[in-house]
Amino acid sequence: MPHRFPASPSHVIALLATLVLATPAWAVLDIDDHGPVLDPGGFRLRVTNAGILGNAFFDVGLSNDPSFEYPAHSGHECLSHAELWVGGLDDLGHPHVSGGPALEWRPTTDPADHVRIAHAGDLGTARFIDDDGDGRTDEEQLNGRDDDGDGEVDEDIAVTGDVMASSDYVDDRPEAVNFSYSNGETHQPFGLSVHEEDYGWSDAIARGTAGVRYTITNHGTSTIFGVYCGVLADLDSRALSDRAGHLDDKIVMQTYSQAFDDGFSGSDVHGHFLGKECVSTVRDTLPVLIDGRPGSGLPVVTIVGLGHTIDPQANMDPLKPYANAPGRVSFRYTVLSNSRPGQPGGVPTVDPDRYGGLAGRLPGMPIDLPDDYQVLVACGPFPKLAPGTSLTFDVALVAAPDLDSLRSAVQSALYLYHGYQLNLLPDSTGRGATEYDVGRSGLNGHEACLEPPAGVSFYWEPDCPMKFNTGETDIGDPGPTVLYEHGHCIWTDADCDICTGYHGNETFAPWLDPGTMPPPPATRATPADHRVAIAWDNLPEILIHAGRVGTPHSNFIGYRLYRLADWRGRESDLPPLQNWALVHEYNPTTTVNGEVPLASVTDTTLDYERILYEQKHYPIGRYHDVDSTAQNGFDYLYVVTTVMDLAFTDRYDSRSLRRVESPIVASFDQRVVPFAAAKPAGHGVWVVPNPFRAHADWDRPIVPGDPFPRHLDFMGLPRAPAVIRIYTVAGDFVAKLDHDGSGGNGEASWDLISRNGQDVESGIYLFTVDSRLGHEIGHFVVIR
Repeated sequence: MPHRFPASPSHVIALLATLVLATPAWAVLDIDDHGPVLDPGGFRLRVTNAGILGNAFFDVGLSNDPSFEYPAHSGHECLSHAELWVGGLDDLGHPHVSGGPALEWRPTTDPADHVRIAHAGDLGTARFIDDDGDGRTDEEQLNGRDDDGDGEVDEDIAVTGDVMASSDYVDDRPEAVNFSYSNGETHQPFGLSVHEEDYGWSDAIARGTAGVRYTITNHGTSTIFGVYCGVLADLDSRALSDRAGHLDDKIVMQTYSQAFDDGFSGSDVHGHFLGKECVSTVRDTLPVLIDGRPGSGLPVVTIVGLGHTIDPQANMDPLKPYANAPGRVSFRYTVLSNSRPGQPGGVPTVDPDRYGGLAGRLPGMPIDLPDDYQVLVACGPFPKLAPGTSLTFDVALVAAPDLDSLRSAVQSALYLYHGYQLNLLPDSTGRGATEYDVGRSGLNGHEACLEPPAGVSFYWEPDCPMKFNTGETDIGDPGPTVLYEHGHCIWTDADCDICTGYHGNETFAPWLDPGTMPPPPATRATPADHRVAIAWDNLPEILIHAGRVGTPHSNFIGYRLYRLADWRGRESDLPPLQNWALVHEYNPTTTVNGEVPLASVTDTTLDYERILYEQKHYPIGRYHDVDSTAQNGFDYLYVVTTVMDLAFTDRYDSRSLRRVESPIVASFDQRVVPFAAAKPAGHGVWVVPNPFRAHADWDRPIVPGDPFPRHLDFMGLPRAPAVIRIYTVAGDFVAKLDHDGSGGNGEASWDLISRNGQDVESGIYLFTVDSRLGHEIGHFVVIR
């Protein structure tokens, strides 16, 4: 069978570019430059609506966004890209796989099918809360649609973590099905829809951890058999500036474990109260990618399989043939070489081999030499996925500075995923019933209500008293059996474990919210002549006072204003976080530590927009301050954070407070540049710096995506549309700049690139400025 891709990885990337650029624009892919990035403060992960995590298009010049950058703005990349794979068998038993870097997943033509990002604390995002008061909880998904038909969009979603990205895509778009691969193989879709959610946390416990949940639905008309799901992750450990840094990586196998203490569960059995300390341990051996150069200081990274849909029927002999998923969670890891596509140990390139890789039947790559490694993490088989049914699975990308710190980071990821056990169904026999055979809604180990399919009936013991049999305690024979038949379900202890389904907790909700950071306010920065005005709204304090973020009894403390003016040490689009400087701290009640009174930056003349949680919500401009130290022509970024005291109560009912702050999160596109004010006349224009000596104080270090950060500026331009023309002293035309100073901006930048795309040489240059206000002539000097 021919290969899906040419053998060379560079040719694969070229094919990606062809797919992107040659495909009709029926569905809009979020894969271009300056696209959606999950940025909780500790890392930056590029997300798409094409089943791809990371930036798969850096090498073809389509995007300069980060892939999985850790720490944020360090220029250290931990991932090239990772793709969702879903494999299965068609009606004839032929294997097919949807996914991979060739854009077999695509959004539909619905304009809503874009990546969406929401923050904990945004309106309508509280988990396990009825945000819109319709009697239902978290009935919407973050997808830009009215899921519950009430005329509102995304008004009652559940945001997991502090930041959540969400996207939807399918495997049967015509752009993917009809594309002619060079090897003649065609994409065979199943008719699958995927809802992907990506999670990030600001709390230190989750630093470097990006959680990912895939919900896969069969929207077709045929049942898919032998389903496997996985993620192929091209992990890296390299500096962004080192284009070949991914070729010398190594894999080390590390074993991780995490214990969970979920308390005590007990029941009365034949007059004897018996119980169990519900302590469980998750243990797995993971491939960890490290840089092959000792002492390089580059981070380490792994991908962790965390959980997937399980079916309790798989734990009961009479129902095993009807189970749709495994009875317990299990993942497989295969290490592959990206330099050997289609060869033993290399990345599989045709569907039968890719299916075999998902099933764990593919030989892995020896890990004793440096290489460009990929890791395939997979789960399954799911015996069947019928039309209209869904399955989920969860993974995490985890990065850390070194192997020792990665151990605690992986343990934290396992802890985060352990989540919550919730009591969402009524306990009809009363919470805390002690009889072991009371099995209603998750009592006494009865974790699921099981109903046989039509035409199937059998007798089974639903209470499993044998779960209390230990070396020291033996309660004797199993309990009485009951009739299982189609038409009604019976609450059953299918896994014979009193700790799954106890105290009425029948529902598992993965992913904790460890810190619940406050949201930042909506902010606007407006540059002017030697100044920048910063304004923000008051929504965070409303949400804190209303108890919609944080914990009960948490307190709003104030706001902090940060400024980025120092671009030194820049390895990514923005410099490291330590380059940000605290400008002011605003507090509504105290100034003992140099805080600025919040009242002093409050605009009392601005009217409120609406009443929210019985409080007045004011728009951006309720608070405003001015940075009068800003210099014209320099790049600045401003972030306003929210500070609150988070209240905790320990097991002894002792309350304590922990001060938390929303993270500093910004993007390159948010920078502002103060400018010289435009003049009412057409003369008096000058150039800064003059002479230009190879660089200026305002130049930014060069990074990918920002190749020409140097500039000289024309200042004092007229308050009107103007044309600036630049010439050599010999009269050769060099460049032309169009500038509109009608709004008051009298400054225009030139990157010293000629109209032919070349760097200008040293010399004396003349310039003219023409507008309806007059004609101006001047000169400046460039010294290279």
